[in-house]
Amino acid sequence: MNFNKNDNVEDVNLKEYNFSDAIDIGPTRSLSKGDSAKHVAMKDLKGFTKKITNFEIKEYKGGSKFKNDDILMARITPCLENGKTAFVDILDEGEIAFGSTEFIVFSAK
Repeated sequence: MNFNKNDNVEDVNLKEYNFSDAIDIGPTRSLSKGDSAKHVAMKDLKGFTKKITNFEIKEYKGGSKFKNDDILMARITPCLENGKTAFVDILDEGEIAFGSTEFIVFSAK
């Protein structure tokens, strides 16, 4: 549904939803300790670009796990204020990656 500035919002039938009805926060992803996988550090997110600019292959020891189409958002205030968010699109189909524990992961339901 598209709107323009001349639309009367009262004439539109909108439904209200809870955020958690549409989005999983911190979804469960499977990655075993000791597995090698792509790792995204906070420094790999550039402010206000929504792109992951770099990653390393590392042994998984812990951290936030994510897949393509997930959203990463900085958990700590200075990084969030500096626009450290990203859309995950760097992985192969079915691949799980991991990153900083300072990421909150959002996934569409």
